[in-house]
Amino acid sequence: MSRKQRKHIRGKRGEKFLQIVRGIDRARSLCVSLDISKYFHLVMMHNAYGEIVTPSFEIDIFRSGFEHLCQVIDETAARIGAEVVLIGMEPTGHYFENIARHLHARYEHVYLINSLAVKENRAQKMMHYQKTDEGDAAAIGDLLCRGEGTPYRPNKGIYLEMQHIDRVRVAKLKMRSALKNQIIGHLDRIFPGLIITNKEAQKRHRPLFTTDFWSGKMAQDLVRVCPDPRQLSQMSLQELIDTFHAQGCRMGPHWATKIVAFAQQTLHPDPEIIAVRSQLLQRDLVLLEQIEGCIAKLEDRLLALLVQTPGYIWSRLKGISPIQAASLMAAMGDPSHYDYAAQVFCRSGLVSGRNDSGTRQKKGKGKHVTKMGDVYLRRALINLVETLSLHQPTLGDYRRRLKSVKSHPGVARVATVRKAMGILFAIQRDQRIDGLLLKGDDPM
Repeated sequence: MSRKQRKHIRGKRGEKFLQIVRGIDRARSLCVSLDISKYFHLVMMHNAYGEIVTPSFEIDIFRSGFEHLCQVIDETAARIGAEVVLIGMEPTGHYFENIARHLHARYEHVYLINSLAVKENRAQKMMHYQKTDEGDAAAIGDLLCRGEGTPYRPNKGIYLEMQHIDRVRVAKLKMRSALKNQIIGHLDRIFPGLIITNKEAQKRHRPLFTTDFWSGKMAQDLVRVCPDPRQLSQMSLQELIDTFHAQGCRMGPHWATKIVAFAQQTLHPDPEIIAVRSQLLQRDLVLLEQIEGCIAKLEDRLLALLVQTPGYIWSRLKGISPIQAASLMAAMGDPSHYDYAAQVFCRSGLVSGRNDSGTRQKKGKGKHVTKMGDVYLRRALINLVETLSLHQPTLGDYRRRLKSVKSHPGVARVATVRKAMGILFAIQRDQRIDGLLLKGDDPM
């Protein structure tokens, strides 16, 4: 049981929803449920009793569809004498954002209904095998009537810009990772054995480069200047040195000897495969350079915007890089939208564990984090707490203590995220850092 005395079984969210609907006849509450899709949205209108007051209809994503929706809402509200209009929808990808923003500008109460809650609500109503748009809209409406939604509060200004820039940055990071893997695939076919990442294989055969390929300048220069082992094996040391120097790359007799010897012991692939893959490799290397340049520009803009937010103070903490602070602020959005840190944590969808019989069976083994929140916020928090735990004794000791008493390490990690979010929320709110190490400080 919570140490705080609750006034409502659903906590503060339930209290706020009750303030909206208290004293209103359920028949005079108009609930508008939208099942969002890419090009069309299904609309269902009912009262708080669940009685459908207007037949379901479909709207498109254009102005005509929005205006038709508003017209039907207004006409229905007038017909039933609605005292309150509640609008609910799932936050489906980015498809909901445009119509939600327009509806929020026109109607006071717009709610986002969690997708996992909709799925579970369908299951509770024995609709496991019925996947229809009307079924989803009905499940959304049922949750909306019960106040299970989160008020939609769109970001504006710098927070809106940060949100979209960081989402594009994350997409570019994934693109970069995929492209790097593709480049390694080219090298495996052009120069077998040049890149050995398997630790067991590294013990049995010493690779040419002992450092990680993406952090070693010599390795990257080699695949740009001359990745062909057949050509390398036929070069003299001076020819290899001159070839590197002609491309503005460093090369001395020591490395030239190692590279030529390694190329001579390689089992050379078919020359035609080398020729084709070498061209593809060079194109992908150029593309990788462009993507990295794009990421750098996006991060520069994010950092420039971070300075204008209360979250800039986070970058002073040891264990948080400026880009981590910017990413968290971008995912979190305007801090004024939150009254307390738990709201941020709940929006992430992370669940640190429940003290009930279901989750205590088998010592909690096999229980996974419930993926029901904002994926960008969840990713930012988890990435941030990994480095914070290493550099901040307060959080590191807390996490280790939980690991010693909890059987599942994921529970300790999520609980640490929750504690960290509470600390970070207080820091940006009060603009003061107490009890944590700053950059440049030495641990006690």
